[in-house]
Amino acid sequence: MATISPATAVGVQAQQARFVENGAGTYTADFILPAGATLVDIIVEAEALWTAATSASLEVGDTGDPDGYLTAVDLKAIDLLAGESVSLGGATVLGGVGGAYTTVGTSTHLDRNYSASARTITATVVSVGAGTAGRTRVTVLYVGAAETTVTQ
Repeated sequence: MATISPATAVGVQAQQARFVENGAGTYTADFILPAGATLVDIIVEAEALWTAATSASLEVGDTGDPDGYLTAVDLKAIDLLAGESVSLGGATVLGGVGGAYTTVGTSTHLDRNYSASARTITATVVSVGAGTAGRTRVTVLYVGAAETTVTQ
């Protein structure tokens, strides 16, 4: 039997990026998770709608799949209105924006939460057409706990 005490645990940690629309182009934020981290949630919140003339779309993924967690999240009001958010916390992503990692099997669980090695989760917004009003916040929550090995 293994006893895990608070002294060997680390709480949930967060990294956050705020995307600020400043014309057409590609906006990128990298979230670097340490080796042994377990992804808890990715939350995308629409602070203010994007005003790009044609489109503004967000994807969140990693090196294995650039939109593995969230794909084609429309930031111009289709998927999120100002003040609304999308979250992976419940394994089923509302709004039809879940990526390949959220649709494994029957869409009741997430894939690629744990990684023994350090990894980077990347959020990318592609804005087509001029606009300056959009504000989107992406928060990545993870646990980087000390590990206790349990053997018989």
